[in-house]
Amino acid sequence: MELGQLAPSVTAPELPRPGIGGRALGALFFVVALVMFGMAFSNAAHAGGIAGTHGTLTVKSCRVEHSGTTGHRSETTWCEGTFRSGDGRSTDDTATVRADRKPGDKIPVQQSGNEYLRTGPGEVSRWIALFFCGWVVAAIGLPFAATGMFPRGGAQMLMINRSVSGTRAGEARKWLFLVGIGGAAVCMLFTWMQSQ
Repeated sequence: MELGQLAPSVTAPELPRPGIGGRALGALFFVVALVMFGMAFSNAAHAGGIAGTHGTLTVKSCRVEHSGTTGHRSETTWCEGTFRSGDGRSTDDTATVRADRKPGDKIPVQQSGNEYLRTGPGEVSRWIALFFCGWVVAAIGLPFAATGMFPRGGAQMLMINRSVSGTRAGEARKWLFLVGIGGAAVCMLFTWMQSQ
């Protein structure tokens, strides 16, 4: 019996054929990136005081919400209280904001419709980090949009990414990743420094 007869035959995955599915997948990534850009700009404008109504939220109580799966749980603290606009014209006794404070604390916020966002440089930076994360999402979708190939598994996904290396699409993907990851890291570092 030869050694080759004992080993099962393994075929390497092939690149999928280009088609509308791959382009649609790439377009989906771009749409998600655009939504992230819009959320980032809108919330950064509110956190920076450019949009919305400025005021103060006086904390009455706070609660912790748990989300995620076992082993990967995250906690978000929400504070409820009374919002009073800076000009004194409007109040809201049922205002909530994402913050970890004590009853009686006053939090500077910006009203955006029925939502309230904390203000300040750290908050603006946190929302700008989301903008840079959108660059990373666009970079992930670029190879699918450029080639039109729809991956059927992880191996094909890697092969499609490798197939654009050395092309203009590959160069654009590289810069989207570098700027996106670098920008998000700097923004999150600044946000963390502001919270200390």
